[in-house]
Amino acid sequence: MKIVRKDFVRNGPGSVKMVAVDSDDLWYAYNLIAPGDSVMAVTVRKVLREAASGGRDAERVKLKLEVKVEEIADYDKVGSVLRIRGKNILENEHVKIGAFHTLELELNRPFVLRKALGWLMILTDFCYCLPVYCVVIFRTIGIHWHYMYFNKPLALNKFFENVLQAFLKNVDFNVVRCAVIASPGFTKDQFHRHLLLEAERKQLRTIIENKSRIILVHTTSGYKHSMKEVLEAPNVMNMIKDTKAAQEVRALEEFFSMLSNDSARACYGPKHVEVAHERMAVQTLLITDDLFRNADLVARRRYVNLVESVKDSGGNVHIFSSLHVSGEQLAQISGIAAILRFPLPDLEDLEM
Repeated sequence: MKIVRKDFVRNGPGSVKMVAVDSDDLWYAYNLIAPGDSVMAVTVRKVLREAASGGRDAERVKLKLEVKVEEIADYDKVGSVLRIRGKNILENEHVKIGAFHTLELELNRPFVLRKALGWLMILTDFCYCLPVYCVVIFRTIGIHWHYMYFNKPLALNKFFENVLQAFLKNVDFNVVRCAVIASPGFTKDQFHRHLLLEAERKQLRTIIENKSRIILVHTTSGYKHSMKEVLEAPNVMNMIKDTKAAQEVRALEEFFSMLSNDSARACYGPKHVEVAHERMAVQTLLITDDLFRNADLVARRRYVNLVESVKDSGGNVHIFSSLHVSGEQLAQISGIAAILRFPLPDLEDLEM
């Protein structure tokens, strides 16, 4: 995401002008924009004009509109379009103030996001330390038992070739630090051999030059929830140890370890964490980005103030993406937790 201009005050209203450079940036925008915000952008709309013949012709014109967001109408990853629906609040000769309009945010087209609350202070966590998340970008049809029974080598080669094409299309080693091939059993090893052999045979330079960055990891299943096993694998952690993903995984591991071994120095839930912070006890705050997309403006301000206050008091803050496996784990225990500087055994007596 390219930030063109920032204009906001601490714990107050503000705006940011930004440009989505790739489709992932539109996903980040989807996570930033919430009902009650306003978005201004140039859009195209059909209008009727008087024709020389005396009739009226439809003409497409560019308009600058600003809508008060009521809903995120649609996110089209394939078409790289984010559609936002709301009431127009910018005077325009073609669209009345108060009229409903669907604004389309597209790649390389600037837009301005305005918020009434100061949680834009954590915009940098989204746009400069890009949020980590797990999203399925390719699915292949499993190998039918019929083909495995009658011609297993042919069935496997067809399956591996489908995965290879998806790998080549979606893995850019100029961007990613490492590529992980994970599976139960020996499927990962078989595909890895297939990948390297095909790379030599077809002279796929991107694979040949980066084969040391392709890591194999054993998992108990091939489903998305096994990403936790992938991220905890020592060889993966060594490769990504200074990334935001690795830092979050380590922080969450430390929290659960503390909760098991020294429970008086770990707490979760808004009430417990806030009380711990009032006593200057929060060393590390863990919080999911979902809490900042709360439709309740008072609740959003509450979490923004907490994050900023913990930072001001010298604490560490980790904002977890709800689309990442670590964020999903944190969400299961209310979405907010803390590791404490010193024990607070009486917190357990408070109602959640």
